[in-house]
Amino acid sequence: MMKTILRIALPAVLIVTSLAGGETAAASAEPADTRLAQIDSFRIPDGEYRVRTKISQWVGDTLAETALFDVYVSGPDKSLVIARRYKTEGMRLLFVGENMWVLFRDTQRPIRITPVQRLLGEASNGDVARLGLNVDYEVAEESREDVGGVPCLKLLLAAVRKSSTYGRILLFVRASDLRPVKADLFLISGKHAKSAVYDEYRSTGGRTVLARMTIFDRIEPAKRTVFEYLDITPVALPDKYFNKNYLVHLQDPDK
Repeated sequence: MMKTILRIALPAVLIVTSLAGGETAAASAEPADTRLAQIDSFRIPDGEYRVRTKISQWVGDTLAETALFDVYVSGPDKSLVIARRYKTEGMRLLFVGENMWVLFRDTQRPIRITPVQRLLGEASNGDVARLGLNVDYEVAEESREDVGGVPCLKLLLAAVRKSSTYGRILLFVRASDLRPVKADLFLISGKHAKSAVYDEYRSTGGRTVLARMTIFDRIEPAKRTVFEYLDITPVALPDKYFNKNYLVHLQDPDK
């Protein structure tokens, strides 16, 4: 999974360009971080939990690869990913604060990696391990634009941490409830690398949560990577599970 490593440093502060097109919206009465927290609520609940995630890589109508990961999240700043079905089964990714490591099975030392490095298809490490936006981004600009006839807010999100997966994100959310619709994902170089569509939602425990997301390659749109969030279960792991020095000793939380 981590055979190819592309390191791209993200600065803590970004200078972003103005949004092209669209009527500039009046400033919301809500603070930007409150809006991002509400947007995040469609992807992640508060607290500690496990998200079982299936990722499928497609090229046209051909299924190239499928993998299954368990993502254990503890608050906004810590996550542990265990590969259940993958070419490097048993691999572990740990994300704590602004640091990320990988430990392969039958190895003894975690390797430092970056969120932007490719994991599977169009999916990067950060796409899998970092589920929220509120900690890593801030709203730099906003306007309004309809998407498929639905009134949306068009939010330009700028990275505020060097560990953010993308330099900036152009995110479209429904104006009525801030539910994500689609996003354009940009590297720090300014390159429009990928686009994401939030395809499907479902009701779980009285909440509406994201069930399926598709990421498209901007250069080769026939290449797409589908995320299916199969299950969200409350799971509280001991703090030691989020310590890189414990990765080699870590026992499977599901056993």
